[in-house]
Amino acid sequence: MLELLEPIAIFTHVARAGSFSAAARRLGISKSKVSTQVADLEHKLGVQLIQRTTRSLSLTEAGNLLYLQGEELLRDAEQAVSSVHNLNDATRGVLKVGISQSFGTMHIIPALPEFMARHPELELQVSLLDHKVDVVSEGLDLLLTMSEQLPLGMVARPLMKCQFLLVASPGYIAQHGNISRPEQLVEHNCLVYQGEWHEHSMWQFKKGEDYCEIGVSGNFRVDNAPALKSAAVSGLGIVYLASYLMEDEIAQGTLVPLLPDWQLTHNLPLQAVYPRRKHLAPKVSSFIDFIKTHISSPPYWDAKFEHLYKLRK
Repeated sequence: MLELLEPIAIFTHVARAGSFSAAARRLGISKSKVSTQVADLEHKLGVQLIQRTTRSLSLTEAGNLLYLQGEELLRDAEQAVSSVHNLNDATRGVLKVGISQSFGTMHIIPALPEFMARHPELELQVSLLDHKVDVVSEGLDLLLTMSEQLPLGMVARPLMKCQFLLVASPGYIAQHGNISRPEQLVEHNCLVYQGEWHEHSMWQFKKGEDYCEIGVSGNFRVDNAPALKSAAVSGLGIVYLASYLMEDEIAQGTLVPLLPDWQLTHNLPLQAVYPRRKHLAPKVSSFIDFIKTHISSPPYWDAKFEHLYKLRK
């Protein structure tokens, strides 16, 4: 059946134009190819489609029937192409987005109603992910991730860089004491993020020209950042966490910043990841631009920690 589509389309153009030569010009192919395709079509269908004379051509009954169906086929094809072009020319259709679970739940999902209100013709499908993602096999248009291991063959556009804070609960500090230098962490119970693909047990610090990387250990490891925060709030130990997780806890005093004059230099950017394409669909670029504006620069949650960052040297 597929091998008949091209000759049917050529025959339809012949019937439209009323001649082989005119159809060839409109299609940009040779007259001999047009004639051969129509002849082959007649042979495969076992019917005569066109009655030819030296001066004109006319359609047989079978030819007229096929022409009507051919016109419908071409209109459907043109509509399909137009629909694809419309998807590229406007923010509509289906947008499939994967988002790092903890960050997405806290800072992206609450903003999405505003994005949807701006683009009422768009259907948004969101997956909150906590595993290594294959953007293509999972059918995603876009991935917002803080993963340090990005998928191969993808475009990665940085949106913001995470700030980190070293924190513990007031109860833990009262029982085990405060610290004044990163090296003292080896004497404390440190709560470690340990996922399938990454373990964050080397904590980086910088103060002026002084840089150090401390290998920490403790009795609690987990592959979920909010779970680390909860363990720290309960007094289990010290944790090195992204600031976006701790707006409320710092404000309420359930977590207390440690080493306030040291920079925590772990590099973990939020990145928009998508397949490498010549043209990025407007629905994808619109979403990326919206998220970048929503987060702001510096991120809106870091405004609450400005007094802490001023202490860093």
